[in-house]
Amino acid sequence: MTANQFYVPLIAEGATRIVLSGDEHRHLARAARIRAGEEVWLFDGSGRRCLARVDRVGEDRTEAAVLRIEEAVARPARFVLAQCLVEAKTLETILEKAAELGCSDFVPVASERSLSARGEKTDRKVERWKRIAREAAKQCKSRLLTDVHPPRPLKELLREPGAERRLFLSEHGGRPLKAIVTEAKPPGSALLLVGPTGGWTEGEEREIRQAGFEAVSLGRRILRSETAAVAGAAMIAHFWIE
Repeated sequence: MTANQFYVPLIAEGATRIVLSGDEHRHLARAARIRAGEEVWLFDGSGRRCLARVDRVGEDRTEAAVLRIEEAVARPARFVLAQCLVEAKTLETILEKAAELGCSDFVPVASERSLSARGEKTDRKVERWKRIAREAAKQCKSRLLTDVHPPRPLKELLREPGAERRLFLSEHGGRPLKAIVTEAKPPGSALLLVGPTGGWTEGEEREIRQAGFEAVSLGRRILRSETAAVAGAAMIAHFWIE
């Protein structure tokens, strides 16, 4: 059976034919080199996917016949990774790994020590991030997409209605994250907040605690932001989400 999976915006109930265009058509035709007669998986990010037979690969579109639709799977729990802005390539790596691990949402956060967002405009940057999340979902054969949000200030994030468990990585004490995820019953939703290169300022850490976040630790080692984000997300995903 095919190992190739491609994204389409919608798989309608009862659909018999689907057309791929844009990036997904180019990926199918040029990178994966799929030809007429081959079978592929298509998913729409909401949990539904279908097996389809490619009937025609044209210059700007691929036409496929739906062979079988698999009904949507429910997301077991919502897990938000809120990552303070770091160097662009590093942030993209964190996002890619978060999507592979099954995070439901990825929220870039601007804190006092965050690197300033430079270069392309925010909307173009967010669209690029969404493409990275789609590619990660395709690579690991996920039926669900990670929802990528525009960057927001830390103070704004702290004011938002919280997840059932809101955790933040702290260098100044906190329960071991491994103890929390192995001893506590999996919550219906969780959020992990990870600081920037250089860590939180004293004032920020005070505000985060006052907002009701639980301080957690990954151990005695001082980890890079990207290492801490992936390690923390992997632990939560394994014990609470998967």
